[in-house]
Amino acid sequence: MDKYRFAVCDDEEAVRSLISEWLLKSPYKAEIKEYDSGEELLRDIDAGVNPDILFLDIAMGGADGIDTARELGKRVENNGRSMRASRPLIIYVTGIPDRMGDAFLVKAFDYLLKPVTQIELEDELKRAVDELKRLDAQHLSTRQSDDELYTKPLVIQTGRDMINIKQKHILYIESSGRKSIVHAEGKALDVYKRMNEFEDELGNSFFRIHRGYLVNMQHIKGYSRSEAYMDNGETLIISKYKYADFVRAYMNFIS
Repeated sequence: MDKYRFAVCDDEEAVRSLISEWLLKSPYKAEIKEYDSGEELLRDIDAGVNPDILFLDIAMGGADGIDTARELGKRVENNGRSMRASRPLIIYVTGIPDRMGDAFLVKAFDYLLKPVTQIELEDELKRAVDELKRLDAQHLSTRQSDDELYTKPLVIQTGRDMINIKQKHILYIESSGRKSIVHAEGKALDVYKRMNEFEDELGNSFFRIHRGYLVNMQHIKGYSRSEAYMDNGETLIISKYKYADFVRAYMNFIS
């Protein structure tokens, strides 16, 4: 990442300004934004602002720092994005010593007690940036593995013929009794192979939206709560029991 985004959320202006001043002196290229309440921070995040590291107070007027983190967690869950495991990384900077258990229940990265020195904050910032780099590398490695699998030929038997077909050319697979129908490149191929076997064999680019359909998310152009719209013009049913998991998987796929 070329540039990081740091956020400081504290209802004490003097504390916000001091932390921001220290962050500006750090060796990282960073955009820094201040917030005087959890509500203001959440409004910005809802508008599309995504900080990488958040320095968050606990005792604030309105929503406290623990409630704010819980709301952030709900947004991650609802939109399906991992935000790189637990993005933003939350570092509590607080004068309250007995909320550490609550902080780690909302997956905080760390907990600093006021008064905090510049050296303490710089050390903590370095740890957090190192963690972001590790998560980025992990994300890239996983994505590269998925890409390699996605272009790998899949060998299927239809009748007496063995056919090599790349995963990226498969639109979806349909369950049909003891066999499956592979829809790919304008063809519908009957294969004596059960759907769960395809699920085990195919990568994260595919998701089972219904007991009858395993879809290639690359070929989804849109969806509603009950249907997936494929780029060949077909519409497939999404099970109500699969919808929430599908949205999470799809958002992770396109992010």
